[in-house]
Amino acid sequence: MNLGKLYKVKKYFWLMFPTKQTATAAAATTAAHAASLAPFADALTPAAASYFSPDSYIVSLEEDGVYKNVLTSDGKIGWTWFIESYNDCFEEVEREEP
Repeated sequence: MNLGKLYKVKKYFWLMFPTKQTATAAAATTAAHAASLAPFADALTPAAASYFSPDSYIVSLEEDGVYKNVLTSDGKIGWTWFIESYNDCFEEVEREEP
């Protein structure tokens, strides 16, 4: 994912956190407990988290390793994480020339 480019979300709902620190803590918790917490994922979503969904659009504003600061098509800004194997979940949108 390239900074400043517009992407359409093709797959999955993505959690978004207000700060990189909360995204980092959530990623660590999720990785450590993914198998045991999977059946309860909806109930454990932190209240401070929001999400973006398939068929929405995002712009990557900043990145730090697997953490990305994004702006969503509905005006939310926050941090999420993903590894390169999830690149197929996003499709770069080509701008049409006027």
